[in-house]
Amino acid sequence: MTDSPTKILTQWNRNNQPVGDSSSLLAGFLGQVASNFGNFPVLYESWTQVPEQYKNNVYVNTIQANFVVNDVEHKQYILGSLGKKWKDKRCRLFDKFHNWEQSVEENIENHPPHIPQDHWAIFVRYRRSAKTMVEIANKNAANRAKLVIPHSLGSKTLARKRNELEVMHGREFSRAEMYQVSHKKPDGSFVNEEARELHEKLQDELQNCSENEAFLRVCGKEHPGYVRGMGLGVSPSQVIGSSSRATSSTTSFESNERIEQMQAEINSLKAQVAEVDVLKQQIAFLMQRANRDQTPDLESPINKRSSEGSHIPEGPGGDSPATI
Repeated sequence: MTDSPTKILTQWNRNNQPVGDSSSLLAGFLGQVASNFGNFPVLYESWTQVPEQYKNNVYVNTIQANFVVNDVEHKQYILGSLGKKWKDKRCRLFDKFHNWEQSVEENIENHPPHIPQDHWAIFVRYRRSAKTMVEIANKNAANRAKLVIPHSLGSKTLARKRNELEVMHGREFSRAEMYQVSHKKPDGSFVNEEARELHEKLQDELQNCSENEAFLRVCGKEHPGYVRGMGLGVSPSQVIGSSSRATSSTTSFESNERIEQMQAEINSLKAQVAEVDVLKQQIAFLMQRANRDQTPDLESPINKRSSEGSHIPEGPGGDSPATI
């Protein structure tokens, strides 16, 4: 596919994160793409369950059609950002159109006008299940506990702010320096006492160990796809591999990452086992609706392309999922 002169040029840093003015345009565009549930239907429980053919189709026909990006360096970040935005948009959609005072069936009947009713039905039943409600409640409680130290960058990403500072000063900025930058007010004071105390602990640890180990000791383990002081799209292994100060502490850091990866694999296997029961419930529900509506051949939208009556968008080889 040849580049169109109307495409927007994108600027990326050494960690393959978008920076510069084009990064805000790309972020806004990805938000619009994620909001179009014709691209990625709401019926899938998680981003990992969304078929790869949908993601690839949107990446090639929508993202690459409007921005100069490449598969090798930029695709992983873009799909990761789309997944996060899709998850957030999906939650907002549920909060806006779902009414806890109404029954499941009433909520299904009052589906959003731009969402197929069968998609909305699966989504509502998933969100209203006891298992999901407990998981969401626990996650929300954990997230609230973490929100004691807000950042001060607004909508600007860490990667973009770091790039601006490095261009201005002609040198690289460390993770610890970016912590200060992203948690201070315009007058130079920290956003709160907790932020100041964490900064002081980091400075103390930096006297005796590497920056990576200091963050690990003070803040705890990192999560896949996001590293404190680096932003979205950077993995712990990237930071360790590029650090010239990493010492023997790297071994313990890598061990924590391997343990985390193993735990993620275990959780994935558990989720696959649980998914079987969920699929059974979804299929039973759809068959019940089919019998009630006297529609004999309604198939599950999860495992295969459905008949002409289904609203599941086709992947490559058929009609592509809708794009903005």
